[in-house]
Amino acid sequence: MEFLLENIKNDIEELSEKEFLIKYLLKSNNWYFSEYQNQSEHHAIQQMETLKEILNKNIGVAFHNVLMVGSGKTGYSLAPNKDFKKFDEGDDNSDIDIAIISSKLFEFVWEKIRIEYSIKYTSQYKQIASSIFRGFINEHNFTSIDEVRPMWNEQIDKANKEIQKKLSIYHPVNYRIYRSWEDLELYHINGLRKLKKIFIN
Repeated sequence: MEFLLENIKNDIEELSEKEFLIKYLLKSNNWYFSEYQNQSEHHAIQQMETLKEILNKNIGVAFHNVLMVGSGKTGYSLAPNKDFKKFDEGDDNSDIDIAIISSKLFEFVWEKIRIEYSIKYTSQYKQIASSIFRGFINEHNFTSIDEVRPMWNEQIDKANKEIQKKLSIYHPVNYRIYRSWEDLELYHINGLRKLKKIFIN
């Protein structure tokens, strides 16, 4: 699969949101490993499998419930407000966005956040509540809570070091925990609908 912006734009117009999601996000093709790291298709798939193994070992998430998303996956941002920004284009370095699909981890983190509720984190709780309603939790929201951060960092720091060492990923890695695959699909389908309205109109 060639990750060309022209093809992506054509498919946004011609494919349904679900068809686009399957083709560009859910299938095993990966721009970061194949294009940015210049790996063969076979080796790029192996790299992604190693990433899944690392997260399975360090945080216990099921092997197949790890997915790279965002511009690291496709080469270009599909966020409605980013105008197809190319990965690592401009002054700011891009991040690697990883989706973790785990109802168990989702509930564990959400329970920890509830227990540690404090008025000093009001702004974070508003963002967290909004995302919880849609079936996901962003890492950067709950790691801003002092009482929750050590629990997460203890597990994820080892994973990030191993990802850097074994996969030569030196970009920051961001995690989003989804309650289910359905929640992940709905989140991205809604984003694609917004993108279609902006792009086609």
